Amino acid sequence: MKTTIRKEERYFIRNSKVKEFTKKIASFTYLKNFPNNYNQTLYFNNSEHEVPFEISIKARRYTYSPWKEHFRLDPEEKWIFEIKRDLVHQNSRMRQKERENLKLKEILETLQKRIENITITHPLRPYVADNYRRKHFIIKGGSKFRITLDDKLKYYLFDSRLGGGKIGRESFSRVEIKVPQNKLDSLEFYRIKELLQDLGADTIVSKKDTAYNLLSEYLRKKSKKKVKPSNTEIEAKLSLSREKQQIFHQIKNDFYNGNIDGFEILKAFPYILENGKLHRYLITPHNDCLRISMKGESKRIIYKGNSEIVNDSFRLNCIIKRSEVKAPFSLNLLRLPSKTIYRKRKYFIVENRINKNDYCILIDRCTFDSDELFQMEIEGILLSPSKDEEKEVIKNIAYITKQLIKKYRFLKPTTLTKLDWLKDL
Repeated sequence: MKTTIRKEERYFIRNSKVKEFTKKIASFTYLKNFPNNYNQTLYFNNSEHEVPFEISIKARRYTYSPWKEHFRLDPEEKWIFEIKRDLVHQNSRMRQKERENLKLKEILETLQKRIENITITHPLRPYVADNYRRKHFIIKGGSKFRITLDDKLKYYLFDSRLGGGKIGRESFSRVEIKVPQNKLDSLEFYRIKELLQDLGADTIVSKKDTAYNLLSEYLRKKSKKKVKPSNTEIEAKLSLSREKQQIFHQIKNDFYNGNIDGFEILKAFPYILENGKLHRYLITPHNDCLRISMKGESKRIIYKGNSEIVNDSFRLNCIIKRSEVKAPFSLNLLRLPSKTIYRKRKYFIVENRINKNDYCILIDRCTFDSDELFQMEIEGILLSPSKDEEKEVIKNIAYITKQLIKKYRFLKPTTLTKLDWLKDL
């Protein structure tokens, strides 16, 4: 397989600004035209989401026309098969890409063997997909340094029979900068980013994470499982390493097999969900901290306050209670100093068999530049709870946490929040 290493940065840009953007980069780029300019990409996974956060397994092809609302794949068709791995190279977070041309049936026959040292217990298959129109702008004097401009983005979910159906779309365009290591300090790289900022563009999660975000919304709507309103968060935090992240799937099996007494996976909503978000943390003149949760063009302010480590019967010292207030976004806030983390997470929901309270069991990975944080959380959310409700939630979270750290000794209680981690970097 052919291998390349590069940095990738992603931005969304309003369609009304695209013409101005392409005009301003014309002095140091050239447009490489392709007649088959529609890109179709398959992302391989399974219902357990066993592909690790830092790996993307996909196949793509360029065609003359987009997919329709529903379609079916032909196993005999040729695709460019790719495995992308996230890595730190010379203090920069980079992407290593391996690729080769194969028929779809050849990809499916060899998928399990291609992921070394990772336990995959369920067959991998096309799971989600995207479809978009792409333009390639090559930086003059650097054929491996390029900008891609994508629009008309649509996202799809697969059934197990290689059939896809649309689950969402994007109304803006995407700019992706593909930068070789030796061009990270180049004038062109800084000019592109400065131009995007001037045009009001902002960073965005990957297409794969967007597909998973839309899939989560689709499954919640299908199951009539809405996100509950809340203003109080109570959660236990456990530290974890990248190498141990597959423990999440073993823990799901513990609940499925009844190994955590008194709790079971929510029967009406048995899914593992995966998503990715960007969280920008702002520091105000009063040393308060606000978080901007960004989802494409949509932004909202979240303030977490009154944080306290609560007492529990096992003296775990890792259960945190915080209030959470949501507020409208204001452009003036962007003038404040900030840091942005890329958060990916997987989670499932369990319930107490007696009182039917829900708890979220999740694993997440946050990255900022070359730094990385892995954690597990056992989370309960409440709306203006009474003291008795709080005590019950704390008791249940403590019990689940105790069972997990008893069985998996490498899970260590911690009170490190994402903000505290970010402040120390």
